[in-house]
Amino acid sequence: MNHVTFNGVISALGFTSLALLYMYLSFALFNKIPFTRILKKEAYLNVSKLRIFGTVLTGMVLSLSLIGMLFKLQLYPMAEVNLLTGILGLLIATIVSIVKYSIGKDKFYFEILKRIILVGVFGFLFIITPKESILEIRHRKHPEYIEAVKNAWADPDNQALWKKVEEENLKIYDE
Repeated sequence: MNHVTFNGVISALGFTSLALLYMYLSFALFNKIPFTRILKKEAYLNVSKLRIFGTVLTGMVLSLSLIGMLFKLQLYPMAEVNLLTGILGLLIATIVSIVKYSIGKDKFYFEILKRIILVGVFGFLFIITPKESILEIRHRKHPEYIEAVKNAWADPDNQALWKKVEEENLKIYDE
């Protein structure tokens, strides 16, 4: 998507929208509560408090993983920590879902497991992909910029190197 106009905005909006959906509405989404009935008490009569708590936690780690992936794509500092935390949470949710599904064969846990595995696989791929590789893919037509960023990453306290990154970045946008 690097050559698509507004690619950063599109990926940011996509990842953020999905992360917000999981963060704030996972309890309704996973428990198949219609959005028009979210605020009605009778919509939760057949759902245990433990299940609601579990779906909220699962939504939080899904959201954290998605935001970690976005940060890694955007080459933000500490993205790996965010992503790793989310993936570890997904691992715990996967174990709980597998155990619960094997005990009761409840389709609810199988549906959650599918989402967890999908996000978890992509999250794992993002973890094992070095940020240098993402930089090289995103800026493959600008080797001077890539070199400047790598040098600045190697010595983050060197302001002259960061100035060089800024200069090379301006050259990209002047083209």
